[in-house]
Amino acid sequence: MKHIDLIIPTRNRWKKLQRCLKSISFDISDIILDVIIICDGDHETAYKLLSSNDSLITRVIYIKKHSGSVYCRNLVTQTVEDALIYGVDDIEFLPGSIEVAVEKMREYYPDGDGVVGFNYVNSSQSESATCLVGQQFLARYPQRKLFYPKYFHFSCQEIARLGSKLDKFQFEENAKVHHYHPASNHSEMDKTHEEARVYRNKDLKLSSKRRAKGLIWGDNV
Repeated sequence: MKHIDLIIPTRNRWKKLQRCLKSISFDISDIILDVIIICDGDHETAYKLLSSNDSLITRVIYIKKHSGSVYCRNLVTQTVEDALIYGVDDIEFLPGSIEVAVEKMREYYPDGDGVVGFNYVNSSQSESATCLVGQQFLARYPQRKLFYPKYFHFSCQEIARLGSKLDKFQFEENAKVHHYHPASNHSEMDKTHEEARVYRNKDLKLSSKRRAKGLIWGDNV
């Protein structure tokens, strides 16, 4: 593992995105960390990012039509050549969290065939809500699309299921992330959260149906 792409989809959350970006720190000399922002139907944020010359951001992708985080992430995971981290725009990476995840990946999956889950210390998010994913593990997926394409937003649970089934998933308590979710931070509610709720029930129903059939994306599709 010599390179990591950190993938963050965003939608109409400029201040929250800036908070997230400011929290990103990385200090491992033999690994390059690139930050890729996908603006999901959000022209204004794309324009601001492209105009900011922020040295932290390697690439900005603008998707004209609001297509959901699954589409946004899969658009990038298909082209990733080494490891990746997928995150969201309303989190903060606590100091040293990315380095800890990398250390655990090197310890448990030196061949890149595994997943390390970050610890959302203040919320009850899925243990695979944000993960470091090795290239060999990613190669299992059709066209290297990490997320089942029929989900719109809530999709990461199948990554933990596949990783656990294959004994390729390691939840790392010390790879800590703070999540500014309205369930515990009521002032954080915004239109993007409200939009996500529209798709939540549909995604959860799809997840339940797939689990009932024993389906896991990347294993038996």
